[in-house]
Amino acid sequence: MDGINNKARTLGLIKALLKTAFCLLLVGCVSSSQQPGRELKQAMVVSVSSDGRYAISTHKSKHLVLWNIEQSSREILSTNANIYSAYFIHDRDAFLWQDLNDQVRVQTVDGDVLKQFEHFPTYGHVMDTSLEHYIASDNEWNIFHGYGNEIRPIKKDGSSPSFLGSGKLLHLSLSEEKGFLLSAGSDGDEAFDIKVHPPILDNQLFSYYAGLILWDINTLEPIAQLPDHSFKTDAEISLDGKWIVSGDENALALYWNTQNLEISYDLSASVLGVYKRNTDLPIGDPKKWDKSQLIAAPEDYSDITVALAFINDSQEFLRFGYRSHWVALFEAGNPWPQKYFDLGDDPYPSTASYLRSLSIATSPQAKVLVTGHRYDGGITVYRYDPNTRTLTKEWVGE
Repeated sequence: MDGINNKARTLGLIKALLKTAFCLLLVGCVSSSQQPGRELKQAMVVSVSSDGRYAISTHKSKHLVLWNIEQSSREILSTNANIYSAYFIHDRDAFLWQDLNDQVRVQTVDGDVLKQFEHFPTYGHVMDTSLEHYIASDNEWNIFHGYGNEIRPIKKDGSSPSFLGSGKLLHLSLSEEKGFLLSAGSDGDEAFDIKVHPPILDNQLFSYYAGLILWDINTLEPIAQLPDHSFKTDAEISLDGKWIVSGDENALALYWNTQNLEISYDLSASVLGVYKRNTDLPIGDPKKWDKSQLIAAPEDYSDITVALAFINDSQEFLRFGYRSHWVALFEAGNPWPQKYFDLGDDPYPSTASYLRSLSIATSPQAKVLVTGHRYDGGITVYRYDPNTRTLTKEWVGE
């Protein structure tokens, strides 16, 4: 019996050590005494200013970097940054970031600090243009509004799925025009009634709200659950709040018009086409797929979605395939791919990790795309021309 107990204790110790090692690998919220070296490692989160002049990034090496896209230069602002905290505020020359002492700053590109407050270690956060709405996620994908004495939970209904369990950030995106917040994490494919299951519920393990959820940022209440995805899910809402586009690691991609959230539409798969939902044909029958408007897809493009981002106001968006340097262009409200762009493999874009899905960012107003690099700490800047539908590489920042 003692042998069994000793074995159990040993296994328990091994599991604890492995969990600790995993947390240290993924979590960018280690104590400030663990100072990074000089080498700039991969960007974990990238965000672009609305005017397309700047990008801000936080890195695996704890660096905070401000990239001047106009002048093709960079400035390291900190070597003590939470690696998941870079976020440019819409229509401002200011961005969010958090240091490893848990201080969140709203800081301008000129270095002025507009706000500073203590907060829990963030795993993704957003703030609106007025600086009134601050929304942050923790490592269990709980969502909170405000800070200090004004902090209020929005979602707190279970500890799974979560950041550590899923290996991705909860993607938060805003449409300030409509007052919408969209959150996307990992979905179990099941629809539920938001009137029956509240988003704040103690003593619950599995969250109903870890998938694709649309929220009202004024009331802080859920508007709708958007079901049908499986596993890791990424999604983006257009700036005007009219369109939601989404994709998952099960190769399913959908879109919604927010004026009628009860109906979802399938985006075309690159080879199979658009799935015909309302037919009695068996699943394996090729007639269940509409290929009428397919265009030829690159051989190594992947329908497994790692990220989506609007590139031209609310009219066109990009779908990034997992471990692919090809990206598909879509029109909002249209299921068919319009074009494929090669981002190039030297340097390779940061599409190989769901943990780094937010290292791909756009400014729809400036029609600028910025990606991190797969193997180093640099970024690549591209510019989209909607008239010629071309995507041009402008700068590789290192």
